[in-house]
Amino acid sequence: MPRSPQQLLDEKLMARCIALSRLASEAGEIPFAALISRGEEIVAEATNRVVRDADVTHHAELLAISDAQKALGRRILDDCAIYTNVEPCPMCSFPIREAQFNRVVFAIRSPVMGGMSRWNILRDTELSNAMPEAFGDVPEVAAGVLIHDAEKVWREWNPLGWGVIRYRGLMDRPESASPQGMETESLPAIPRKRRLFAELMALHRRYTRA
Repeated sequence: MPRSPQQLLDEKLMARCIALSRLASEAGEIPFAALISRGEEIVAEATNRVVRDADVTHHAELLAISDAQKALGRRILDDCAIYTNVEPCPMCSFPIREAQFNRVVFAIRSPVMGGMSRWNILRDTELSNAMPEAFGDVPEVAAGVLIHDAEKVWREWNPLGWGVIRYRGLMDRPESASPQGMETESLPAIPRKRRLFAELMALHRRYTRA
């Protein structure tokens, strides 16, 4: 079945994200990477810098979000998508929601630490409905994109470590992923409940956006 333009774009950007994760492992980091795009344009990209900076908060997603906000000159990234080779953890998922990304795309699912699979932050509607000014709509999520390519980097990084990770169930494939890794688990965006103040803030952002 022919892939849609969105699927082709997702694979192109995920391939770049996976290449970044390989660079992270070559630099002595655990192979995590993230990039942020606006359409086909890559706005920011980053790898983990936890080891190099001796800072446990320097996850790839957080570094990429910070760089994207600086590059675009705004806090809200509701016209952007974030790509990660592994499902974002809870620490990264809250900023993803607060920055109001419209899409989240990842390759490898994280059943123990994932911000969707375990903690459901990425898909939590209560955040959007109780605080629509801060959290916006629930983003669309695509999981399993180029998962086998992403897993290959982890195997090459540390075959024994990857075996332990899989044995403990720390990382896994979405149930819908095919043996070729071409099918993804796709979850649609969920609009937040509309409230007057949230709508006024959205209008303000629209007309003051750089």
